[in-house]
Amino acid sequence: MKLKKGFTEKGYEFYMDSSTNQQFIILDDEQFVKLSEVAVFEIWEKLSDGRTVVRFCTSWATLEEDVDALCKALCDTVK
Repeated sequence: MKLKKGFTEKGYEFYMDSSTNQQFIILDDEQFVKLSEVAVFEIWEKLSDGRTVVRFCTSWATLEEDVDALCKALCDTVK
């Protein structure tokens, strides 16, 4: 939920509402490039308008510090 909160606070658009360890975010090309430089995520779907849905997924092994670092990096990628 911390990751979801980070995306919400930075103004990212969600593809779907998820209360799980998976978050689905819609990125434009610029956001995609910038985020791919600081995080690993999965391409979920390409939308008809050219934007990309990506999936971020945490696990039992994900460190809170890693989530914090990603949330901090998000402010550099949103328009």
